Amino acid sequence: MVEAIARHSLARTQNGTVQLHRLTQAVVADQLTAPQREDAVRHAEALLTAAYPGTPGEPRWWSAWEVPIPHALAVDPACLTTSRGRDVVLHACWYLMDRGQPLPARERLQRLYDVCLQQLGPDHDDTLKAANDLARAYNDTQDHERARALDEDTLARLRRLYGDDHPDTLASAHNLAVGLRARGRHEEALALDEKTLEVQRRVLRVEHPATLTAASNLAADLAEVGRVEEAVVLGQETLEVRRRVLGVEHPDTRLTASNLAADLAEVGRVEEAMVLAQETLEARRRVLGEGHRDTLTSVDALEWLKGLQDGEEA
Repeated sequence: MVEAIARHSLARTQNGTVQLHRLTQAVVADQLTAPQREDAVRHAEALLTAAYPGTPGEPRWWSAWEVPIPHALAVDPACLTTSRGRDVVLHACWYLMDRGQPLPARERLQRLYDVCLQQLGPDHDDTLKAANDLARAYNDTQDHERARALDEDTLARLRRLYGDDHPDTLASAHNLAVGLRARGRHEEALALDEKTLEVQRRVLRVEHPATLTAASNLAADLAEVGRVEEAVVLGQETLEVRRRVLGVEHPDTRLTASNLAADLAEVGRVEEAMVLAQETLEARRRVLGEGHRDTLTSVDALEWLKGLQDGEEA
């Protein structure tokens, strides 16, 4: 049947996928009975979960995410009936944000969060996960006040439901600290990140990715409040472990390296900062591409460091 549809130019087949013309989609959808529509939605969700490529934070899965992304954004969240289906949409949006496309991610996350609130209630795990990702989308689109309000509500619910030491509670505390830092509330972010790192080192192992994220964030907080020497020490420790655990080119490793380069420059170690910044720029170009915002940030950082170096030599 697929071949017949393609032969009549009603669809395009490529690399094992089928793309229906929009007019064909509309005609088929209009002819479906209610039971057929329910079956179609159920099958679409099953196909979506079966096509899940892997954790969107891992660059090795990024090329595989290009296939399910349009389908994850097209499906109406109100039609999803399983946590696995909702997770695919959440991870698709996370992938978009990591790739520098927060606006379409925010639109889809807002719809998913609203649906979860209505269908599942504010304390359901799926609602809380959607709230977490939506708050990040708010921050990524510079809507920091809405991000803070949503993060505070989510953290309060998780503390009540699971306690202070639960991994989801700790992740939510991290998210709130990110928002506080973005709004210039550095002392509050520092206090929250210090507590989060202390608990994660106790509850999780020191090399756990979440613990490393907390350590990297705390180093950033320390630098923001003027405790740059402490930030350098913590940043160096965290970078060493992230290189070993995540790899040299992982985005989280490069974020820690980028922050550390800035801190090294602040304490007068410009040559070391230059080497680290150049490594970071080259890695980001390979993994993210020339136009990604993190790559462009590295370009600007390296130019700033070259200016410092020239000033010292003069």
